[in-house]
Amino acid sequence: MPYLVAVSLLWSASFGIFKSTLVSIDPALTAFLRLALSMLVFLPFLRLRGLSGRMRLQYFAIGAVEYGAMYLFFNAAFRHLDAWQVALMTLTTPLYVIAIDAIRARRLEPRFVLAACLAVAGGLLAMLKTTHSLPDSLAGALLVQGANLSFALGQILYRALREKTGAVRDRELFALLYAGGTLFAAAGVLAGGSAEQTASITGTQWLALAYMGAVSSGLGFFLWNVGATRISAGMLATLNNLKVPLAILVSIVFFGESAGRCEFLAAGLFVMSAGVWLAGRRPAET
Repeated sequence: MPYLVAVSLLWSASFGIFKSTLVSIDPALTAFLRLALSMLVFLPFLRLRGLSGRMRLQYFAIGAVEYGAMYLFFNAAFRHLDAWQVALMTLTTPLYVIAIDAIRARRLEPRFVLAACLAVAGGLLAMLKTTHSLPDSLAGALLVQGANLSFALGQILYRALREKTGAVRDRELFALLYAGGTLFAAAGVLAGGSAEQTASITGTQWLALAYMGAVSSGLGFFLWNVGATRISAGMLATLNNLKVPLAILVSIVFFGESAGRCEFLAAGLFVMSAGVWLAGRRPAET
């Protein structure tokens, strides 16, 4: 749990840094550069002995989903939403964590569907009366949901696979996850033809990318997944939301963003919280 709390504090500034510095760069290129830096940080620790070829491929695939796909969705959302709005929409991640874990256990319940609907509706309500139109906000919200689903799926799959891995330490295999994410993002760069944009990246943007890649992503995701293996799925779902109020506060106070009308923000947070509460409730004993 301490790992996840520390990472939430670390991530609280990342939303504002990205929106203020990196949003002009193609989302796929930003994801590729960020994850490539994360991979380089952990490459010296990579030890493949003790991992079968199948497990290596599985960790690689988990990284492609949890980091590669997640960042392609996530980065694109900043072109439609303010940083605090992106942070707000990540509030649905626990719903996906709980639902995916329930599917693995073959006990999916209708309340998860209702909870997800409440969470998304609350997010849209919180964004009313802002500088963004509803279609723009909806596009951004859907992109963040894609990112949330990818991140939640990766967490659950990592937890499950880590139990079967044995004595290999987390830092010895994490470069595999970042390699998977990097390759997935590279495919996005090739598909979009944005590689030439690298030449126009400014010094300030390179500094932001270095911090986001080595610290926010590299160290942050490593500590997050290590912490995720040491707590229950329910606790993991809950702690996924710790960064949300912190990121909203930092984006508004330190990066000068406007939250629009406070009553809509408060109402939206209430509806989204109701969805998370519903998803986290234990079924009544019968």
